[in-house]
Amino acid sequence: MNRKAIIFATLLALTNVYASEIDPFNNRSVPLKDSLPSVNLKANTLLQDALKELNEKNHKCSEKKLYKKMRKVFRNQYTSKFGKWIVKTDELDKMTTYTSESIYKEFKWYQAVIPGLWAKINDPAGQIINVGGVYVGTDKFEHFSGSGFLYFKKFYLKGKTLEDAMNIGYRAETGIMGATMTGVMSYADMVANFNGMRFWNTVLGKNVDILTKEEVSPYLSCVDGKWEQQREIDFSEYIDQTWDEGINCSWMRTESLLRKVKDRIQEYNDKTGENLSCPLNSELLERDGEKYKDLPIQIINYDGLQALK
Repeated sequence: MNRKAIIFATLLALTNVYASEIDPFNNRSVPLKDSLPSVNLKANTLLQDALKELNEKNHKCSEKKLYKKMRKVFRNQYTSKFGKWIVKTDELDKMTTYTSESIYKEFKWYQAVIPGLWAKINDPAGQIINVGGVYVGTDKFEHFSGSGFLYFKKFYLKGKTLEDAMNIGYRAETGIMGATMTGVMSYADMVANFNGMRFWNTVLGKNVDILTKEEVSPYLSCVDGKWEQQREIDFSEYIDQTWDEGINCSWMRTESLLRKVKDRIQEYNDKTGENLSCPLNSELLERDGEKYKDLPIQIINYDGLQALK
């Protein structure tokens, strides 16, 4: 494979992981139907299907087999059933902002290749849904399921420090998978990652919850060599206003990209007569961000839109 082919294959692989950035400002006043009941129902239905298939193979409650099977349901939008459904289904009320209209519209390909080039060629249209009153980008569910499991594995299964686990997301957001390729470091992504770790810990409930320091009621237990679901998954246990990039603001990689985003928000305000700025609601940020204050890596941004450098 020649150099150009290698570069193209690499870009394709990376953009298939994080194909677009969510614009939390455009069309912000558009009401969305609450998708929480539908999201919960789908997650629990898929989990039940997975447990049925797993139990039929008589693995006698192998935790290794359980996690492997669940990862086929909860991972990302390309390789797992739940993530793919979130992105592709028309059962959820979604708000779509195309790259040509978004706050990332002016990003150049040499500044941020995904919004600056890839999204303009093959606009993947980042979407937002209302989950229990929180405006959440559909990308957050693959952060929750996928990166959340990596956190869980590092912290709980391998016994590393919480900082080691959280560094997985921080390095991704500030590195090639985040700010380098997209121009954006998303604090909301890191909140979704962290809560995904809490979700995976709750599957069997072997450890106290990292935030509440209390015992958790597990989703599953082993009964006579078979997995049984003891209670339903409810995303309202994990999703709060800090998942919203309009409230838990992102940082841009450079001052130049930051100016472009601020200019686009101002243009939108001038056009609509609104007065949007980030955070959209400081009170909600303070309220829901409080519980994350003692973590080794900061995942709440109280400073609004900023530049990394």
